[in-house]
Amino acid sequence: MTDDVIRTADLRAAGVTGHQIDLRCRPGGPWQRILPGVLLLSAGPPTRAQRLRAALVYAGPGAVITGVHALREQGLSHLPEPDRVHVLQPEGRRLTGHDYVFLERTTRLPTAVVRDGLALAGAARAVLDAVRREPQPLRVHQLLGAVVRAGLCGVPALLAELDAGSKRGAAAPRSALRALTSRESNARAP
Repeated sequence: MTDDVIRTADLRAAGVTGHQIDLRCRPGGPWQRILPGVLLLSAGPPTRAQRLRAALVYAGPGAVITGVHALREQGLSHLPEPDRVHVLQPEGRRLTGHDYVFLERTTRLPTAVVRDGLALAGAARAVLDAVRREPQPLRVHQLLGAVVRAGLCGVPALLAELDAGSKRGAAAPRSALRALTSRESNARAP
């Protein structure tokens, strides 16, 4: 991995002993444990990119970042950054979230869009994963509208993704998409 993020198991496989790892991860040492089994090979606070990479390393093979963090990486950098990184993992994995990582198992793992080495859910899936958990209706409208206005995906793609996914939490996004479609139709009318 880049950005000085690595699994402890990979260091051990390369010949670094557990004792050496522990010594370097002591307070004031050159390394730090950023998540269970994941190290940051620097002493400073992790950057945003390092936190995202660490979340993927922690979640394991096949995992993808979704939600607002995925949207920010795909060009919507003006969106406020959430505290937790939402990561989708294959259904068979039983790892739980930790610290700033929210892990969700899914039977519909999206094909990853890769940006700067990060595996991301596409815009339609990412925004719907974000709004399904959004308690504020205005924020649901804002997020969906931002994705459509930015041209990352259209309302038909969002509706198709909504229909293909879980029905849990789908009512608010469906309502917001109806309102967005109605607004677009009114804007095009002569």
